[in-house]
Amino acid sequence: MHKKTLWISCFLGMLMALPSFALAKKYTLRIATLAPKGSSWVKVLNAFRWEVKKKSKGKLRIKLYTGGRMGDEKVVVRKIKLDSLQGGVITSIGLSQINTALMALQLPFMFRKYKELYHVRKVLDAHLRKQLSDKGFILLGWGDLGYVYLFSKKKLRNIADLKKAKIWAWTDDPLTKQFASQGNLTPRLLGLLHVRQGLQTGTVDTVVGTPLTLIAMQWHSYIKYRIKYKFAIGIGATVISKKSYDRLPANLQKILMKTSAKYHKIIARVVRRDNRRAMRTLRKRGIKSIKLNKKQKQKMREIAAKVTQYFTGKLYSAKDLNLIKNTLKKYRGK
Repeated sequence: MHKKTLWISCFLGMLMALPSFALAKKYTLRIATLAPKGSSWVKVLNAFRWEVKKKSKGKLRIKLYTGGRMGDEKVVVRKIKLDSLQGGVITSIGLSQINTALMALQLPFMFRKYKELYHVRKVLDAHLRKQLSDKGFILLGWGDLGYVYLFSKKKLRNIADLKKAKIWAWTDDPLTKQFASQGNLTPRLLGLLHVRQGLQTGTVDTVVGTPLTLIAMQWHSYIKYRIKYKFAIGIGATVISKKSYDRLPANLQKILMKTSAKYHKIIARVVRRDNRRAMRTLRKRGIKSIKLNKKQKQKMREIAAKVTQYFTGKLYSAKDLNLIKNTLKKYRGK
């Protein structure tokens, strides 16, 4: 009888301990990015990781893989779907691997200023999150790259000069490839991590990017000119799989989302600031700005309009495109 009472006491003790075992369970989100160690994005993401760990008392940790260690963005998205990774800090290229409709935000000459892009995303927040959620992903926050320009070893003054240039196009970037096609240009297809080597060997002599990207990826040593015309705003985001998010207890989900919102606002501010600094650095290094005349700007906009039309119904629906355009039109009207 004594043994039976002891066994029951032990069993009840174990049952009472189960909740504490559950609370003690730890979770790790493995997140990959092409951004190199020491870059603006990675510095802020490291602060984000630290705060998540602190607020969750070590129950939720984020392990960050930088510099493309987990492969390019196409590979990263595939690994997230397979659950070998739980998330990624990606550009429009990675976002297009999840839902091509998001490429409507990256169309050339769509936005003139950051405020326009921020406003459209704020108004369409639920819609954009659903586009990701429908494909099994959760948006943690937007982390853009900045204003995108054409940089080159050669002096580019018009479309005719561009036709002679060896323009880099990201292998998985449909927009740049189609822009080149519509403008009768011949792009050199390379993955992001192979561009520096391409500039060294002469495989490419012209790249599309932001001032900060140029310095972070160490392309600036091979560049002499910049076309002073904003081609687009490079968009980016941090996403995790819905599967990994749903595995987290509600309290950890709350900590993750709240902390993420805070640090993605910081990323936006830091990236804008560091792009301005990067531009000053490029000028000091002797990179000259070339102004296009009105005629050449109009030609580029006409090519961009053809790209927008070409992908309507392919990458994104006319409804999605009009939703963005109408939201933007109302904002500009104010």
